[in-house]
Amino acid sequence: MIRFVPRSRSLADVRALVQADPRVRIVAFVIATGLLSAVALLFPSAVGSYGEAGVVADRDVRAPHSTAFSSEALSQIERDKAAAAVQRVYAADPAVVVTSSSHLQAALTGIARVRGDATLPRDQRIAALTKLSEVALSVPLATDALDMTAAEFDQLSKELDPALRTIYQQGIRPEQLDAQRADTTKALPPAWTDRQKRIGAELLKQSVQANLSFDANATAAAQQTARDNVAPVQVQVTAGEIVVRDGQVVTEQDLEKLRALGLVNPGTDWKSAIGLLSWALLIAGVVALFVERYAEEAWADDRKLMVVALSLVVITAAGRALIPGHIVAVYFVPFAAVAMMLTILVGGRTALATQIAGALHVGIMSGQVELVAYVLVPALLGMAAVRQATTAREFVAAALYVALGDLGVIATFLFVGRSADTLGALQLAAAALISGVASGVLAFGAIVMLGHLFRITTVFELRELSDPNHPLLRQLLLRTPGTYHHSLLVANLSERAAEVIGADPLVARVGAYYHDIGKMRNPLAFIENQTGTNPHDELDPAVSASIVSAHVRDGLALADRYRLPPQIREIIPGHHGTSLIRFFHTLAQQRGLVVDEAAFRHPGPKPRSKEAGIVMLADGTEAAVRSLEEKTPEQISEMVERIVSEKVADGQLDDCDLTLRDVQRVKEAFRELLAGVYHERIPYPEDRIARLPPAATPPTSASGT
Repeated sequence: MIRFVPRSRSLADVRALVQADPRVRIVAFVIATGLLSAVALLFPSAVGSYGEAGVVADRDVRAPHSTAFSSEALSQIERDKAAAAVQRVYAADPAVVVTSSSHLQAALTGIARVRGDATLPRDQRIAALTKLSEVALSVPLATDALDMTAAEFDQLSKELDPALRTIYQQGIRPEQLDAQRADTTKALPPAWTDRQKRIGAELLKQSVQANLSFDANATAAAQQTARDNVAPVQVQVTAGEIVVRDGQVVTEQDLEKLRALGLVNPGTDWKSAIGLLSWALLIAGVVALFVERYAEEAWADDRKLMVVALSLVVITAAGRALIPGHIVAVYFVPFAAVAMMLTILVGGRTALATQIAGALHVGIMSGQVELVAYVLVPALLGMAAVRQATTAREFVAAALYVALGDLGVIATFLFVGRSADTLGALQLAAAALISGVASGVLAFGAIVMLGHLFRITTVFELRELSDPNHPLLRQLLLRTPGTYHHSLLVANLSERAAEVIGADPLVARVGAYYHDIGKMRNPLAFIENQTGTNPHDELDPAVSASIVSAHVRDGLALADRYRLPPQIREIIPGHHGTSLIRFFHTLAQQRGLVVDEAAFRHPGPKPRSKEAGIVMLADGTEAAVRSLEEKTPEQISEMVERIVSEKVADGQLDDCDLTLRDVQRVKEAFRELLAGVYHERIPYPEDRIARLPPAATPPTSASGT
């Protein structure tokens, strides 16, 4: 049985896959950066306070700053009081009055019927009255009803129903019914006889019912209206005030103060964890797409992407360590240092995207727009001030800008969003100043350290390489003085050209210094170092071409030995590209030799960066102009035009992003600088040199001595 064992991928294979497939690269960056950010977001804060009411405080908690807020707990208490004060709403039922009136009329009709029955004796009529279905009468009341005169009964029948309706005018709630029945006598006309009042009161008592019923909906609406009319209760917390005391049970009002001060750590449940993980992956995805689209150089460099991911995690972790809890301490954190450092190491666009992402992470942790602005706005000022970070003055200026930005954000939110006591304002102002200074210092240190750690070329490394005392430059001067002088001129041309087209002048200058270091292996093979015979006079042109082109390979070997940065190393083969070694190619043709053009071309590759392309043009132009017998401005201009046009026509600039407009500006810069270097000088004739007259002979004395 044949079994297939899957081959395990090595780290190199995985890295190659990530570099080759853009989709895999994006997914890898999002997963790695998103998961690391999520870990920082989900990590429990060490300075968080109480997250629920009912727990016993284990320490005093003081307000780090003053604030004012609307207390929902106290407002709710006031709303409940207002709702409880609302009277219950009852609705009147007209049908009850009609029913009661009908019952009363039926009772009177029944009494009248028995009173008018003359066929029955008195005793039987009294008994009949006590047995009426319309009304329940006792024997005494039945006797009163029978003994009333016709005038009394008629008056009773006419005036009893109005008395009933008078009772209903105020409305009768169920709980008031018994009391109302007991007081029915009060509704009867005062002029009635006692007998009329006794019968009338009994009839009313048996007819009266509650005509008001409780209206739950109307009552709830009235209570809600009362709640809505209650103004929110404002609470003022002063900096230094003890919000929760040690040993005290934390109440809902205490929690509100802690939340307003940003001191509540609610903890993380599974829903929050999923939400924060999704948030971290979303932000990482946005950063990845932005960098991939708008910062291609950073996106193609694994080391720079690692710095970006690390920077985002550092901002998130710093915020997580202090939010919630030490809300004032957050203002001391030099968040802007990250943006300033990334601007130099990775690029401004990538730094901007990373800083925005970090500010959003701080925002979701704190829930405060103020902190989002504090992380972002001063960082933008620092990025604008630091530029290329070529001098210490730029870091000082950037630190000042960051401090001003910090103070501006704090002052704005103090005026707009909250009040603060003098002590709290001074604390925040001190934090802003310290944050600004620390941002400048930390950015400087981070650029040096991370640039060395991740092998990212920094301005400091380039300045070290441009020092004439660098070992490699010292060797170039001592072993190949002609090449050294040529490199200096090429460096001047390259730097000026880079300035006019917006490339990096320092990279161009340093790259020009080292572009010909390979000539040190065989100095006499190059005409600028020859003082006598030319060894190529006795060699086959193809051999001479191979010797000349070998200085590229030798230069790369020296670059590896001295660990030159990739930007500088690229210029060594790029300054010739795959151009033709024209002198020996033409010489071979003149001698009638079989010529393979590929054997007379440099190994390449062609320049890929603007700086490498500039050095290529400067190298060819300087060498050609140097060979001119007469270096007039017109001849210099013609030679510059010819050399640059040949490079363009040969396709040597196809792989770098120099535009035709850039090339034109480069030619103009070359003409201007070379014309200044080779300007005509006024002769200094020897016969015009002033000569001192001979000293006069001292006179002899009269004595001859």
